[in-house]
Amino acid sequence: MYGTINSVSALLLAGSALLTQSLVESKLVFAHYMVGTVDPSTTHAQQDIDGAINVGFDAFALNVGNPGADWAKSTTQQLFDYASSKSFKLFFSFDFYGNGDISQHQALFSQFKDHPAHLKYNDLPVVSSYSGGSVGADTWRNFKNTNNVYLIPNPEADGNYYSDPSAFFQSWGDAIDGVFTWETAWPDTSETPVNVSSTKDQAIKSAADAAGKAYMMGLSSLQYKHCCGDSWYRAGETNLPERMEQILSLSPEFTEVITWNDAGESHYIGPCWAEGLTDEILQYGNSDTAPHDGWQPLISSFIDAFKAGATDVGSMKPRSGSFAGAMWYRGVLTSCSGDKPRGSGAAVDAVNYAVVLPSGSSGYSIRVTSGGQVLATQPVSAGLSYNSVAGLKTGAQKLELLDGSGQVVASANSKVDVSNEPTNGFCNYNYYVAGLQ
Repeated sequence: MYGTINSVSALLLAGSALLTQSLVESKLVFAHYMVGTVDPSTTHAQQDIDGAINVGFDAFALNVGNPGADWAKSTTQQLFDYASSKSFKLFFSFDFYGNGDISQHQALFSQFKDHPAHLKYNDLPVVSSYSGGSVGADTWRNFKNTNNVYLIPNPEADGNYYSDPSAFFQSWGDAIDGVFTWETAWPDTSETPVNVSSTKDQAIKSAADAAGKAYMMGLSSLQYKHCCGDSWYRAGETNLPERMEQILSLSPEFTEVITWNDAGESHYIGPCWAEGLTDEILQYGNSDTAPHDGWQPLISSFIDAFKAGATDVGSMKPRSGSFAGAMWYRGVLTSCSGDKPRGSGAAVDAVNYAVVLPSGSSGYSIRVTSGGQVLATQPVSAGLSYNSVAGLKTGAQKLELLDGSGQVVASANSKVDVSNEPTNGFCNYNYYVAGLQ
């Protein structure tokens, strides 16, 4: 199910005139953005938007957990101010875990719904959510009718959503325009290795298609949290490329990358500004010491393929024209003796990689080295190739792309060695990511 998006592009004409363009039957890709404190004396908000544009995102989905807070209003205003001069949009993703009162979310939304940088689809302001099923169809129906929005909430808490999707759409159909499924972006916590599945996505999308509703899937790398009284891990070895494969195969209307900047759950792909984070989170979710931007070229390749209507990862192409890729690994072995997260049994001592090569590529291979020992040399071909290579050792990690003659044409090198020691008493299950260069 497709619609129309209105986008505003800045034109450097006499003054700074704005032109509104209408893109029909567009597949869109968003990045979930945690609205925290952003110092207005910095260019952090501008850097986030410029970075997202560079990756290829259409908009940020602004997760606001405290819509009445001055810092939330300040950060939101900074983002809208800068986006108004860019071909980039913003929309709200009401965080009902942070604040369950829809009227408070509506108050902030009302301030920006007519802003030129607010995303519109089918000429209506877009609204989504994180959680929101428990508020019920009647509340959402009233919100949609009162505000005249294009509504794609995350209603997983509704009892029928997973168990009987057809019944869900029968009762919610006139309250929404589509749905966003969050939890299927990763496997559940497990004490044995497990892979992400799209079985639930398939069932819900099928029911959404039958009801004439849009579907939005989540794309993410991992979940690891060690703060706020809880600690868990949801497997991330090859979760990101596996999920790319599933999304291209199912071909939903929208994809939302989870997330641009959630340091607390470690699935950030952009910068996480320290002024908005606690010291507890910065112990493990620090984008300065554990950057994840090495994943961005892979995501750019996915976005291009998704928007072109590709249905398999063999159609993915590097934007650079020669290659895109990354290596990622945890900084501790599974035998680390410190405090471990719930679900740590799913972790594998492995070096993980993904690489995208242009169509027609042949004879290439990937060599994985851990702690000075070559773990594997594996063939890779055109499109997306990925694997999780078991045998992670302490010390430095390296990924090399070899041509048909065995010459190294690109490499990724670790900046942080693997150890087997806890930090501050806990085993950090966040990933270190190194881009192929």
